[in-house]
Amino acid sequence: MIAQGYVHDILQPHVLPLMRRLQEAIFQKDNARPHTVRVSQNCLRTVTTLPWPTQSPDLFPIDHIWDPLRRRFGHSTSLIELEARLQQI
Repeated sequence: MIAQGYVHDILQPHVLPLMRRLQEAIFQKDNARPHTVRVSQNCLRTVTTLPWPTQSPDLFPIDHIWDPLRRRFGHSTSLIELEARLQQI
């Protein structure tokens, strides 16, 4: 996703209205490119955000599993096909 799409499709219609309603909320972003570019940063300037250090370990360890799984399974055309491949392994 490019930054403009992230701002237009996610931040403006969903995140910003929610953050306005939840006065004490803190928005967490990571170092993904759409989150770090200037247009996204400008959009979030009125929102309290949780800092994310550049060399921080990922808070979601399952993310590290997806790439090996994709390489092993390829692209499934259906949920049934994916389930059959998982059961084979």
